[in-house]
Amino acid sequence: MDEAQAPRFELEPVSEAGRKFTDLCEQHVATFADRAAGYDRDGSFATENVEDLQASGVMRATLPPKYGGLGVASVLDLTAGINRIARGDASTAIAATMHLNAVWGLARQWQRANEAGDDATMSLYDTAFQLLGAGALICGAGTEPGTHMLYPLTEASRTDGGWLLSGRKTFVTLSPAAAAFNVLCQVQRPDGTKWTAAALVLRETEGLELKENWDGLGMRASGSHELSLSECFVPEEMLTEIGPWGQWTSAYLVGASAGNAALVGAFLGIAETAHDYAVKMLRTRRKAPSGRLLAERPELQHAIGQMEIDLSSSRAVLERSCRLWDDYLARTDPDLYTLEPAHQLMKEFQCAKTFVNKRAIEIVDTAMTLSGGSGYVASSLLARLYRDVRSGPFMQPFSPNEAFEYIGKVALGLSPDVDI
Repeated sequence: MDEAQAPRFELEPVSEAGRKFTDLCEQHVATFADRAAGYDRDGSFATENVEDLQASGVMRATLPPKYGGLGVASVLDLTAGINRIARGDASTAIAATMHLNAVWGLARQWQRANEAGDDATMSLYDTAFQLLGAGALICGAGTEPGTHMLYPLTEASRTDGGWLLSGRKTFVTLSPAAAAFNVLCQVQRPDGTKWTAAALVLRETEGLELKENWDGLGMRASGSHELSLSECFVPEEMLTEIGPWGQWTSAYLVGASAGNAALVGAFLGIAETAHDYAVKMLRTRRKAPSGRLLAERPELQHAIGQMEIDLSSSRAVLERSCRLWDDYLARTDPDLYTLEPAHQLMKEFQCAKTFVNKRAIEIVDTAMTLSGGSGYVASSLLARLYRDVRSGPFMQPFSPNEAFEYIGKVALGLSPDVDI
């Protein structure tokens, strides 16, 4: 069969912009794979990789074409591209996702303002998008120790012309290269009620300190450092209220699920790399004294068969979840988003996330088992994949325990409110 006619079983983009994005991502895989072991060994940020993604245009993918981007808007498109990057280096893939997801959300808001003829908002976005088009990077800062993301403890208090922001954030992935941080925080309204908000804080803001203390078991090149904020001034227009503190909103659910599907694609990419490594190993390694290929042993064939089943089902589940979100976002006016369908879609995303992360861990574990002692050596590719893939279940939202509770509540028709 001609290669162009051969069926493809991996995640595939659905638009021309998505295909361009995915092709660009694929061009970096071999180079990133060559560098990955060094970054992992040193625990250093993948600076060269990020610079390569900036130079090739990958990091501008979700920007509108007017500002030099590709205009990638499909959840499946974004997930397919990040999936490819992860085959070379998963740390770089999740770091890139932090920026691309943030810009994806901003681009959706920009489109709404454009359609509404909101010139003031468009002017603000114009300034930001020009900086992003020139290569500036942004990353999210939502996670805090000891609380749920619905209950951010970082506080923004009123001051002349804006806000003073104080708090502590952890797992701030991509932070060494970020020009700005999108910080989840709480504000107090004049009536005394607390609201959750997002504040955009520039890197050079006084009182902001990036503590480069990331030393993870895996994803060691992701730059997931800690961010300290002490009375950082944020201009009025750079803080946006999301909803009542501790309460779900449809906008939050959209951003936290559709906007994070690409992260799941990264863990699928890790599993695909482990699978390919195991297949190549069995097809080339022989066992003395018979000299038979390992691939000829029935018990090892069974193990590869299980990996194939897990990969096929993971791709199907993740693609379905992405398509559900793409369909919903394409046919629903953002002003008409309501909690019930958003919760149902978040439930489906959590099912996909939980399923794919679990299968990815099992695939890498099987590859490690098939490798024998060689895979247990620290310099082995499988050793790095084994550590990287373990971080999947803890990517927010949600951690494993929270995910099962949320899925169960929504399926049972109970309120999914978080009581902590």
